[in-house]
Amino acid sequence: MSQDNADSALPSAEKTVAIFGAGIAGLSAAHEFVKRGWSVSVYESNPEVGGFFRSAREAGNGNMPTEYSWHGMGPWYHNVFDLLKQIAFDDKGSVYERALSRPIDFGVAPDEGKAEFDDSTSWMVDVRKMFRATQLDRLCGAYLMIKTWTANRRSIERYSTLNAAEQWRKLLSAKAWSTWAACFGPWIGSDWTHVSLHQAGLFFRRQLVTKPAHAHPADAEGPAWVQDARSGWLLLRGPSSEVWFDKWVRHLSERGVRFHFEETLHRLEFDGTRVTEAELVSGTRVHAALHVLATNPFAAADIVERTPELARLDQLCLFRPLVKGGPHTQVSFCIGFSETIRWPRKRCAVVLADSEFDLTIFAEEQAWSPGVELGEGIAALWTGTACVSSVPGRLYGLPLERCTKEQFIEEVKTQLLRCVSLDALIREANNGRSLASFAVQKIEVWHEWTFSADGIQPRQPKWANTIHTQKWQPTQRTPVSNLLLAGAHTRTDADLWSIEAAVESGRRAAQVIEGNVVVLPQYRPMVLRFLSAIDDRLFTIHAPNIVDMILGTALVAASVLLWVALF
Repeated sequence: MSQDNADSALPSAEKTVAIFGAGIAGLSAAHEFVKRGWSVSVYESNPEVGGFFRSAREAGNGNMPTEYSWHGMGPWYHNVFDLLKQIAFDDKGSVYERALSRPIDFGVAPDEGKAEFDDSTSWMVDVRKMFRATQLDRLCGAYLMIKTWTANRRSIERYSTLNAAEQWRKLLSAKAWSTWAACFGPWIGSDWTHVSLHQAGLFFRRQLVTKPAHAHPADAEGPAWVQDARSGWLLLRGPSSEVWFDKWVRHLSERGVRFHFEETLHRLEFDGTRVTEAELVSGTRVHAALHVLATNPFAAADIVERTPELARLDQLCLFRPLVKGGPHTQVSFCIGFSETIRWPRKRCAVVLADSEFDLTIFAEEQAWSPGVELGEGIAALWTGTACVSSVPGRLYGLPLERCTKEQFIEEVKTQLLRCVSLDALIREANNGRSLASFAVQKIEVWHEWTFSADGIQPRQPKWANTIHTQKWQPTQRTPVSNLLLAGAHTRTDADLWSIEAAVESGRRAAQVIEGNVVVLPQYRPMVLRFLSAIDDRLFTIHAPNIVDMILGTALVAASVLLWVALF
């Protein structure tokens, strides 16, 4: 819809918008609309905002904070950082200035041997150390990565259907492959059994060659610093709801946004041209000039199908195949210790390379501000995620998706304690004391997971990119003039289920109506744009990838020169 059409369809007297879903995407859309004079109402099925990024404190667990999932913010999170600068944290600065940690230090910890960190000073990761890789592994791994970087249509249409781990398995040694695949969960946000080659290539290209850089102010840890390509990821300096979402809700409320909690959208009334009203589960009827569907895609699929005339329309018909593969099972947990546990590095996140559940852990007190309460009797708080649900654990022989809650907790403890390199890190920083010598005060699994004989189930299913989803992602614009979509499952320049994609999608939804909404693009070097343009032509005529063509040409030329030299 052009700006002229939007203005004629939605006169100033009717600039009302109803946003369904108060996750990051919905709040981002609300942020843009209210800034431009719209009357905004947000409807959320939960009693709080934040979606899959929120945190919680429950009185029953000693006020220990828990997170839905472990979260980081990379140097390519341009729209996220721009948004955070607009939200006041306190009278001393914005959320961007006051609530972001300095970079974390990612390490890979195998069961045996030594934990390794990326201490390389070059622009490339030292994969030989981190991933237990040989020089041949390094060359083969880089070859496949560069193939994804130099592809455009081929990557979107072909590589998005190929499992990344399986493609690298063909090229790497067994130890290097298993270590590399273990990092897909914490880094790319989906377990290695589902990550596509397109996703993996895109993620690492963004991390290694992104622009622009982001300047951060001085803080108690030192002078001002810059986060750029190859910089580590940032965390929040406290539980996400407390240091981001509470501030954001206050910001939006002060500008007139009205929030309606524990109100779930049931269906949309459609007259063949426009959405005339929205019906909530409570029976409430919502009237607005504009509607934004920013729920998770599983809920969106059900909502749209309750109005068959909508479900048949372009973009809206994509929801059912988009969620056909089911929700992503990534279970977060917190471990509270009664004693302080030191680490040999300032902010140290560790991937357990040989963990069947693909565990990642981080000591929150390393990033959180000193005044953040860790819980009753808690002196050290580790947040962890289990990213793979289908691989049997070593203790009970059951995959995560079939464990009881008690079995899951025991598996987590076993996989942590059997990691010799993790224990060595703890011993190094704690005068020789082992991890097992520190008393666990409490282990808490995120409260919305239900464990039963029928398998683990989330209260709200989480979607993530997989080898089956690329072609089904809808755009924010729909054929219905007053219905928009938002969420990290919609098409974005970020093109990865992430905080960045969620913010970008909310901005793009608002931009459909308000053309002056700024959406910051992702950077792609000119040389890669040039090579991918050539590869698009090769893909059209069913020719091999440009990298294979270049290598093949070089091999033929070398063979000819050798023949001439010999004869």
